[in-house]
This record gives sequence, C-alpha cells and structure tokens, in this order.
Amino acid sequence: MKKLLASVLLLFLVSSAASAQTSDERIKQLESLLQNVQEELRSLKDEQKKQGAKIEEAGVLKEEMRKLRLDVAMPEIEYKSYAGLGPAASKIYYTPRGLSIGGYGEIVYSNYFHSSKTDKGDVYRFIPYFGYKFSDKILMNAEVEFEHGGNDISVEFVYLDFMLDPRFNIRPGLILVPISRTNEYHEPTVFYGTFRPDVESQVIPTTWRELGVMAYGDLGKGFSYKAALINGLKTDNISDWIRSGRQNGKESNYNKFAGVVRLDYSGVPGLVVGGSAYYGGAENKGGGSERGTEKANIGLYVLEAQYQTGNAFVKGLYAFGDASGNEAYEKAGRAKQVYGWYAETGYNIFPHIRPESVMSLTPFARYERYNLNDEVFTGSPNESKDREVFTVGLDFKPHPQIVIKADYQMRDTESSLPEGKGTGFDENKINQFNVGLGFIF
Repeated sequence: MKKLLASVLLLFLVSSAASAQTSDERIKQLESLLQNVQEELRSLKDEQKKQGAKIEEAGVLKEEMRKLRLDVAMPEIEYKSYAGLGPAASKIYYTPRGLSIGGYGEIVYSNYFHSSKTDKGDVYRFIPYFGYKFSDKILMNAEVEFEHGGNDISVEFVYLDFMLDPRFNIRPGLILVPISRTNEYHEPTVFYGTFRPDVESQVIPTTWRELGVMAYGDLGKGFSYKAALINGLKTDNISDWIRSGRQNGKESNYNKFAGVVRLDYSGVPGLVVGGSAYYGGAENKGGGSERGTEKANIGLYVLEAQYQTGNAFVKGLYAFGDASGNEAYEKAGRAKQVYGWYAETGYNIFPHIRPESVMSLTPFARYERYNLNDEVFTGSPNESKDREVFTVGLDFKPHPQIVIKADYQMRDTESSLPEGKGTGFDENKINQFNVGLGFIF
C-alpha cells in the first residue's frame, strides 16, 4: 500500500514538472508510472486474495475441529432428525441393518412458591427406543414409555415404515399425530425448559398418538408434507378440552375417524415454517363395547415458525380448536372453542467462551397465553382456565446428548380466586422453580 501511494505521488510530481519536457518524454514517463501503479494494484489484489483464502481456511479448520469433537463425543448416534422425529427416535434410520436401541430420560424437581402445595421430585420419563431395519426400504420403530418412576407404562408408538420414494412413504401403526413439531420432536435435549410448553400439552395434547396410517414425503424446494387417517377421540373423560380424549392405541373406538394434514417449509437455512389441520369425530365408550350416546366433531389448527441464526433462536406458535356435538356431548364446562399461543427465544453464549467446544449454555425466555374454555356450550367459562405463563431459565449441555435445565415460571389466570391448592384456591396462580436432568442415547 505504501509503494502504491508513493507511485501515485510520483506521478503527480512528474505531471506538475512536465512543462519542461517534450511530449514524447512525458508520455513515456507517464506510461512507465502507470505500468508500475497497475503492477502494484495487481500485487495488492493478490495479497488480499491470499489473506481471504487464509481466513476461509481457518474457518474450515475450526468447523472440522468442531465436527471431529462432535464425532468423538457421540460416536454411536447421528444427532439429526428423520422426517421430524427426535434424534434418538431417528437412530434406526441411520443404522445400516438390523437392530437399533436408543432412548431418552428426564428427571425433574419442582419447588412451588406457596405453602399449600408440596414440592415434587419425579423420575418423569425413561424411554427406550427399539428399531429393526429389515431392508433399506422397510423398518420397524417403537417407543416404550416408563413414566413417574415406572408407575405408568405404555407404548408411545410402534409402526412399520415403508420408504418407497423421497416424495411418498407409508407409515402404518400407532403413530405420533403430526399436529405440531413438538409432538414428534420432543426429546429433552431439543426443547428449552424443564417442561414442554403448556400450550403444547393443554391445547395441543402432546404427546398425542393414535392408530392409523400416514403418508409423508418431500415435495422439493424446501416443502414437505404429512397426511394421516387415524381413529377419532373418546369423549368419556373429557371435562373441558381434548387431552383426556386421546385413545393411545388402547382398545380404541374405531367408529369415528379423523384426518390430519401438515405442510412444512424449510427452504431458507435456519427457518422452519409449518401448519397443520386436524378434524375428526368423537364418541364415548371404548372399542368393542356397546355403542355410546355422545357424538362430537373436533377441529384443531396450528401455525408455527422457528428460526435459528448462529447462536440465536426464536420460535412462535398459535393453536385454535373448536368442537360441536349432540346434546349428550354438550355438557356444562366442555369447551366449544379454545386457543393458545407462545413466543420463545434463546441465545447460546458458550461459543463466546470456548468457540470450538460442543458444549452450550443457553439463557431463554418464553411467554404463553391460552384459554381452555374461551367459549363453552352451557354455563359460564371457568376463568381459572384462562392462563398465562412466563418462563425464564438456562439450558446447559456439557455434552450434546445431556442437558441440565433450570427455570422459573410466573403463572397467573383471569380468576378472582387467591393462589393456592385446594377448594377455594387457584392452583394455576402458583409460581414455581424447576430443575431438570435430561439425556438421549
């Protein structure tokens, strides 16, 4: 750069003194100086290219080092999702042939900020996955769920996958309903907070699985779809909304069917936008019993989007549900309309501490608002079911397959009852501090 400036200065001085020289001499001197300047420019551009290449090479080496550390840290599992499933649930899809075993676990503790409610510790879930790949095109995948220290045991899903074409595949069995991303992608290392969002357990009854058959595939240009025909809901235990109406593959009443479709777009790096619609019939009584008297139709519609850029993450979701039914179904307290939404953000600060590490430390915040009886068939809405939750916390991953979580939840409702547990109190106003330990394998 100094040489270039000197050449330009010399060119100016020579031009200023040019009046004492002949035209030919002046032209030759100017041509020579111009040639020197052009050579200096070429040299400078070459140097800049070399510096740019070195910077790019350093970035590539850092990324290779990070990947190598990731491979060393987790040699037995591909930390990626297949068709929306969690990393551990997807393990069989990346197994060459034969048997695959994976799983996850969650242990939690909750401290409640009111003397009327006892604090709680819980072996919340231990989930083994069993998969078997018969061929490159056919596999079995299953999840067995042990909850609350083993007191509750169930089959979360079990299905056969016929992978016919990237654009069209068939999955019959007990399947996860593709109503929201969290309903399929819910292992403890992939979501913020000790517990899943309230909206995705109360309005969207995560985890939701039913018997049926699903078609799925990639449409190209970032679009993918899922479409399923499943059994309808069972109304016997529904007091407000549909969470207690899930049949879960247990002697399911198959007089009523339901359909669900989902479309996702991930054509922009880091962005996932999705929408789904569920609509189906519902009836009381279990499968194989006498016919029930309650008849209903249930709709649930979800829009969601999330964006990951560098270390920052944002997500938003909105869900709306409605119901209609005969006189036997439209009992007091049952919801005619419900809704829920939340917004969430987090930022991994660990790369600023150790850039090449696979560990992470993510402060996050989430705000939720939902109403489980925004409208009711008879009577007046219960204002204690019109709720808001604000959660702030930290997720720390000392290893990509292990997470330690801590968060504080500020809870409130629209009811006039004081906070507390028991008759005459509103339990959903009690704030709580949670700690969780999670892992996948």
